[in-house]
Amino acid sequence: MSPTSHFERGEWDKGGDCRRTRPYAGGEAAVAGRVDVDLHAAQVEEFGRAEAAVAARASGSAARLVLMETTAAMAARADGHWAHENVTLYNDCVHWCLPGPIDVWNEMLLQLLLRNS
Repeated sequence: MSPTSHFERGEWDKGGDCRRTRPYAGGEAAVAGRVDVDLHAAQVEEFGRAEAAVAARASGSAARLVLMETTAAMAARADGHWAHENVTLYNDCVHWCLPGPIDVWNEMLLQLLLRNS
């Protein structure tokens, strides 16, 4: 998921910002742009190919890949950027704050490890 989806009131280079202070509510989440949707689909497709290649080569071994899908969870967390801190040339809607969205990744990773161990 591209952080450009979280820019509001304009694109990143045209005055847009990502200054939310709470996660999106239910149906409020911003609709991802076509580029975001296409990029995500390409990444998932490529993961599928890699997963199949590992499975084919590792017959009989425990080697495998697991995809930790964070896209939907992060789409709702436009509040998790530190864009409002020290704005100079443009808002930084690329980096995430701690604590917050990254804690969600930690919880997801823990569940993946528990489920797949």
